[in-house]
Amino acid sequence: MKTLGEKFKILRQKKGVNQKTMAESLGISIPAYSKLETGITDPNFSRINQIAEVHELTLRQFLDVGEEGGSEQEQLVAELKEKVRELESSVIRLQGKVIDLYDKEERRK
Repeated sequence: MKTLGEKFKILRQKKGVNQKTMAESLGISIPAYSKLETGITDPNFSRINQIAEVHELTLRQFLDVGEEGGSEQEQLVAELKEKVRELESSVIRLQGKVIDLYDKEERRK
């Protein structure tokens, strides 16, 4: 499970901003924000909610940030699994065709 600070950093990086910009958005100093990201300072509920709002997330969405099995990752994994299934089916069909062609060639001889 990611720490709150790790989640703050992930969101900041996804947004493509630096710590200074985030600190300004929250109305705090850069060192204060840095301490939140590194876990030196534990944020209170109000600060967590404020950071979620800056990223236009609900508190629930914020809590899911960076977790394994997050909705984006789950969707990507599901899509990739479906592609693998499709490719496996194609391989099996092609193997059947190769076997049929081989059998026909053997009968012709």
